[in-house]
Amino acid sequence: MLTLIHFIFFSVILLYVLSSVWEVGNIFSPAKFHRNMARYFMLAGLCFHTGLLVFLGVRAGNIPITNLFESFILLVWCILFVFNTLHYIHNIPSLGAFLMPFVALLSCAGILLVWSDLTIATNLQRFWLIAHIIPIFFGYASFAVAFIVSIMYLTQERQLKIKAFGSLWEHLPPLETLDSIMWKSITFGFPLLTLGLVCGTFWVKVSNVLGETWYLDPKVLFGTATWLIYAALLHLRLGASFHGTKVACLTIAGFVLVLVTFLGTFFLGSEHGFQKIPEKTGIVWSEGIEE
Repeated sequence: MLTLIHFIFFSVILLYVLSSVWEVGNIFSPAKFHRNMARYFMLAGLCFHTGLLVFLGVRAGNIPITNLFESFILLVWCILFVFNTLHYIHNIPSLGAFLMPFVALLSCAGILLVWSDLTIATNLQRFWLIAHIIPIFFGYASFAVAFIVSIMYLTQERQLKIKAFGSLWEHLPPLETLDSIMWKSITFGFPLLTLGLVCGTFWVKVSNVLGETWYLDPKVLFGTATWLIYAALLHLRLGASFHGTKVACLTIAGFVLVLVTFLGTFFLGSEHGFQKIPEKTGIVWSEGIEE
């Protein structure tokens, strides 16, 4: 059964899709697709998106992560927050042409989770949610932006190699600028991921919610692997020879692991975070977090 929440979410998707169309269209036909319209669509979608999260959070009595759908759209919101912050600081117009289609795609994928029966596990509902979840989500969002910038870097590099100096090449920033933004995004996200993992480890050890073998939980293992990849990337980046294409490729690989950590571990029997509650379905059952 469709509810007001569903209609708001579908409106958000529509606005993000329209923003994507105008962002990409502006590169190839700026006369027909003005970039300001892309910004208006994105900001309107972000307003509806924020309102939806506030409503879900108020109803849950905590941050809106009581089920997989809420967590997913919260992550998408964090990605847009980091994107807008980066856009304000560095003013890279072409970044939206690459990132907004990605955001629209993630939002459309969220439709598959609307009626998901994965809800937060009872023994994790007392968890120090804000200290663990918020840093990790903003860390993931920073890695998502770094992932998009990496794609832009590889695209620009290929344009130079084949000497395709068309509309796309004209709108892409210099390789040095993209390399710098990749570095800054990862440098911003890594401490946040570290903070979230440290808080999570502390809670697990104290509360014993995952048992004595908590370190064998798939989500813990993949989360640790993600941390190691970005730690290695930052360590190697300190060397003058490790930059550009190598950083871009490793950044893309790291974000693929982020997606596996966030979603894939639920198909590996992880007890960390969400479990199936057959008698409760869809986003309508996120009524609160028990104390």
